[in-house]
Amino acid sequence: MTKLFFLRILIFFTFFSFAQDSIVWKSKRDIIKIPFELSHNLMIVDVVFNGVKLKMIADTGASKSIVFSLPENDSLEVKEANLISISGAGISEKVEGYLSKKNTLQIHGFQDNNFEAIFVFNHDISLVNKLGIPINGILGSSFFKKYLVEIDYERKKIFLHKSKQKKLKKIANDYVESTIEINKSRPYIFLKTKLENEIDDLKLLFDTGLGDGLWLFENDKIKSNSIFFIDYLGKGLSGDIFGKKSRVEEVTLENNVLKGVLVSYPDINYFDKTMIVDKRNGSLGGEVIKRFNWILDYENQKVYFRKNTLFDKPFNYNMAGIEVQHSGFHVISEKMENAFSTNVINLDNRGVDYSSERFIFELKPNFEIYSVRKDSPGDKAGLLIGDKIIEINNRPAHKLSIQSITDLFQSEEGKPITIVVEREGKILTFKFNLEKVL
Repeated sequence: MTKLFFLRILIFFTFFSFAQDSIVWKSKRDIIKIPFELSHNLMIVDVVFNGVKLKMIADTGASKSIVFSLPENDSLEVKEANLISISGAGISEKVEGYLSKKNTLQIHGFQDNNFEAIFVFNHDISLVNKLGIPINGILGSSFFKKYLVEIDYERKKIFLHKSKQKKLKKIANDYVESTIEINKSRPYIFLKTKLENEIDDLKLLFDTGLGDGLWLFENDKIKSNSIFFIDYLGKGLSGDIFGKKSRVEEVTLENNVLKGVLVSYPDINYFDKTMIVDKRNGSLGGEVIKRFNWILDYENQKVYFRKNTLFDKPFNYNMAGIEVQHSGFHVISEKMENAFSTNVINLDNRGVDYSSERFIFELKPNFEIYSVRKDSPGDKAGLLIGDKIIEINNRPAHKLSIQSITDLFQSEEGKPITIVVEREGKILTFKFNLEKVL
């Protein structure tokens, strides 16, 4: 699967304050519905932050919310900002940001007039390049812990429930109850994995902001099997993250068993070991989480879940071995057929009437290769980082999307792929077949 940016932040500062609850519940009902877009296993929600419309990833794995970009030509008022240091995966050195309080966050009928967020604008996150969607920030765990939160991946909606007991009573016979641990506002879930006939009990960060399904930290007890490859796993604030990609035989959540789950083993050197919660073995991400519908009860440290229609979908990955991102835009003009005629007749010096011709001009994204996995089909064919994609399987690049390219590369073993690229002003064609290694 396509590897995505992920960000985990831990805050170091010398003050702490307890803010009064300033939530405004605008709905007349005891439930608020928040639609989300599911892209690369990430939940993307529309919010209004201090009057500015932003798109943010709903991320239980981040302890704080963060804003790292703004819509073009827009500005944002930041209130009561204090300089802090940020540490997390992929960060080789401490990164400075600003912790701001008393912001106003609006999401449909939910409004928080004392919302905390961190602002980091001097680092290139470039999520729009990886997802094809202009992501402005991350909505962290502080949002999820205020109410009973239901995540319905089938209907692509988040529900905030004001009446906790009413909802829990309603789902008692349909959902499985499980205990979680809340540590520094982040939820940790317990499950079992089976790898080469060994069954391990794991403590994992419940991480909706991670596109992959399972990340494990290798140690004396947990090790990758012999079938793996080194892959690009994601991007932190100051660098790319690499590690092993493999499979585990089974992942068991209570009585639900998932087989052949893809697993990544990130290099532990990308993490600040002093900041990893005691006995944590890794992260459970969106590729697994989306196969269930969830209800999160942070107050009582419980989750309730049931499998949904995504449960039996196979765990696929990028069999081409090349990762594609946006790289700017270009103008495409298309002639409109059967254009409406006008009463104005335009004659050139030859007396030809062009009044019926109409054109549409649109901005379309450019795509380029930003990562090539060693010894993958794309690598063996000769594709290189920086190649600009002109066409894939006879489809012009401007008619594709990041998601459609991802789906193609994950589609089926043996599928023929033809890619036309531009490299140093030359047009080159490469052909290969998708190859399944895991």
